[in-house]
Amino acid sequence: MTISLFRALGPFVVGASLFCLSPGAVLAEQAWDADYYNPAGDPDVLLLPIPCGGKIALKKVVTITEDPQSPMGPLSDQRIQIGRDAGRTRGYIEENHHEYISGTLVDDETHERYYLIGAYEVTQGQYDAVMKGPEACPARMSRKMNVPVTDVSWYDAIDFTRKLNAWIYGNASSMMATLSQIGAANGFVRLPSEVEWEFAARGGSAVPPAQRNEPMFFSDGTIDDYAWYNGAMSSAGKAKPVGKKKPNPLGLYDVYGNAAEIVQDSFRMTRSDRLHGAIGGFVARGGSFLDSPDLINSARRDEYPFFDAQLGGEFKRRTMGFRIAVSTSSLPRDVSEVPRLETAFEETQRQVEGPLDEQPLQQMAAVANQVQNTELQTRIRDLQGQLQDEFARRNELEARTMRVTLSNGGLQAMEVFLSARAIKKFKAAYQQARQTNTHPEFYAPRIEAEFNHFSLIANAYYETVESLADAGQQELQTQAGVVRQALSQRHDTDMVRFVEVLENSVAKFRQSRSRQSVLHFLDEIPTASID
Repeated sequence: MTISLFRALGPFVVGASLFCLSPGAVLAEQAWDADYYNPAGDPDVLLLPIPCGGKIALKKVVTITEDPQSPMGPLSDQRIQIGRDAGRTRGYIEENHHEYISGTLVDDETHERYYLIGAYEVTQGQYDAVMKGPEACPARMSRKMNVPVTDVSWYDAIDFTRKLNAWIYGNASSMMATLSQIGAANGFVRLPSEVEWEFAARGGSAVPPAQRNEPMFFSDGTIDDYAWYNGAMSSAGKAKPVGKKKPNPLGLYDVYGNAAEIVQDSFRMTRSDRLHGAIGGFVARGGSFLDSPDLINSARRDEYPFFDAQLGGEFKRRTMGFRIAVSTSSLPRDVSEVPRLETAFEETQRQVEGPLDEQPLQQMAAVANQVQNTELQTRIRDLQGQLQDEFARRNELEARTMRVTLSNGGLQAMEVFLSARAIKKFKAAYQQARQTNTHPEFYAPRIEAEFNHFSLIANAYYETVESLADAGQQELQTQAGVVRQALSQRHDTDMVRFVEVLENSVAKFRQSRSRQSVLHFLDEIPTASID
């Protein structure tokens, strides 16, 4: 059972160690200055201890909010787009395609599913502290130790996570409490997957999908503001201290340039419709200090062999480093949670309303068991598998469509409100102008134009409400909760309010099915025609 990531720690999370070492747990360790693990001074990082008195700063990456009342909850995830419109040049490496993401860590209060990822690339100082400490800690930290560790192989990066996990679990009296405090009880350090890396690099849930799908995460400034790349006025061919450029929207530093970042999974080529089946070498993401700026973007990925004949062993390059992730196992350790997973899996295949054991596919399976002809039985089961996949795809598409409709309906509600308010203001100014005879003709056409706009958007809003009213109430509440939580993660409080207005409109429409009930939130804003 995890605990709330921020609420449990309160002010102790930010800018301080998450634990106190037990007496004698680690000898001759001096706490590092924050400049060596949080050089940008980010107040919203979580701090994971490492040997030699050091720490690694982490960021929470929310993937989706699980509805604990929904049967689908344990298997809920988010469909995302990664890659870019690469065309013929690197389409076989970076072409757009869809993936799914969900964190294994769960906040019991907010029901957010998330994982943790390094706010900065692992530095030379942090690498030495883990790989050599606590027996041989770095004599002193310095600026040159705060560059990303480079010239490491995939196995070196994996070994770093192995040694750090062994140190954490070997100091259970103090370190295990740390994992519990950051919501990662029984968790572990590992490299991020490609999907986790790219989702976080693009800004994760901190940005709307339309912005996250752009090849660059920034719209203000230039690549110089965010990345060290190959240029006399930039990296000048060398790795630079971490955290000196601007962060991405999620608060991650140096995801573009500086060290190319090794990830957990092996390389697969991309086709226009899916990933290719061949499993290759390892992957480094984000470009490096030796890449030109036109080659750096959120989709940048390169394959390298695990071993190289010319190097005579493990492949490593002076441009490659890594950042860490923290997560836990996907399957629950508590066996009492297993029935929820089984129910969720069955729910993905639901075809019609009613009990799961009375679904058409379940009845088809019962029929197959009664058929004596083995060939016919095989054909029925093949058809059952095809229909099962199709129903799962349909259910997912319907849920995603409902979320889009809710988002659009919230925008429509906001536009209706703003238009009605504009009409009210224009009318007040119009009446004032008539009384003072100061060009009232200026306002009349503007009021009429705004009222026409209001009528158009109000009609569209009415149709949206009517369509949502035909949906199941439980499913509507579930998907509305997902939409509101996603908006809250982006701090879009206005849109959260208008999605709630939309939900209220749907509830009122179900009762009276009148236009006035749909526009209940405009009761105090007059929208009558021009006097």
